Amino acid sequence: MLKRGAVQIVMALLIITAAAPSLHADINDGAGTVGAAFLKIEGGSRPAGLGGAFAGLANDINTIFWNPAGLTAVNDRELTAMQHFSFAEINNQTIGYAQRIERLVWGASFLGSFTEIERRQGPTEDPDSTATIGGFATGLSLAYPLGEAISVGGTAKIISEQLDIQNAYGVAADVGLILRLLDNHLGIGVAVQNAGVLDGGENLPMALRAGVAYRKWKQPAAEVETDKPMLAQEIWALVADAHLPLLDANPSFHVGVERWFYQSIAARVGYRIGFNENPSDGLALGIGVRRSGEDALASIDFQFDYAFVPDAYVGNAHRVSFITRF
Repeated sequence: MLKRGAVQIVMALLIITAAAPSLHADINDGAGTVGAAFLKIEGGSRPAGLGGAFAGLANDINTIFWNPAGLTAVNDRELTAMQHFSFAEINNQTIGYAQRIERLVWGASFLGSFTEIERRQGPTEDPDSTATIGGFATGLSLAYPLGEAISVGGTAKIISEQLDIQNAYGVAADVGLILRLLDNHLGIGVAVQNAGVLDGGENLPMALRAGVAYRKWKQPAAEVETDKPMLAQEIWALVADAHLPLLDANPSFHVGVERWFYQSIAARVGYRIGFNENPSDGLALGIGVRRSGEDALASIDFQFDYAFVPDAYVGNAHRVSFITRF
């Protein structure tokens, strides 16, 4: 049974979700462009391979970039890092860490995007000089379970954007909630992302993300004497997200499926449906390889993930990441 306060929070978030389309339209009527566009980068290869649907699944360290409430799924400590190879020699990286302290889970994150530009005063073959431009956000997250079925979480972020002629700084916050129902098979998540502002009053790419996920797994065959938590053996997951930018873009919907084979290899496929004037629909593919440590590394769990997101207009994107649980 959910406590009365938890029920009130759920009702409030459901009302916000239902009102989001009209709110989105009202804001966009008078809105211009936003700053710190690198915050739109989707962190993690696993979520990218699922087509960008993760707010309701939210069951590993990747959720620090999607729905901070999902960090309560971290059993002990988890660390991840991702390198995103995309068009125009733009380098995107994410790093996330989370650690449980009794019921509370805290985490730290980094998300950045950088590229090098060339300066010329004339049509020369070699540039007169080069400059690195881009931006990054560092965050501190907290998540806490309000009951057996509901968790809340938030992330406070400091933002720095380095442009060719000026720099900009700002602060932002993510706030999320997740429900885990039907003996944890069903997940429902809602998160508000990038609520904040840059100095000078420039808006950030604030968005509302809502997701649902259904998972199936089997419990470990037998308990053994070990300090390592006995994790459920995942079989498959179906996920779907709605992403509603509130200032600078149109909604998009994301669906994906993940299938684990022999608890070691995962296959993922996802699809994004956008409602922009420019074509933005797209397929995503991903794989994962997971291995539990043995002997001296018996308490460490490794997972490597790869996602491929083809795009005929801006070029193919490749994401490579790892997760370590220890």
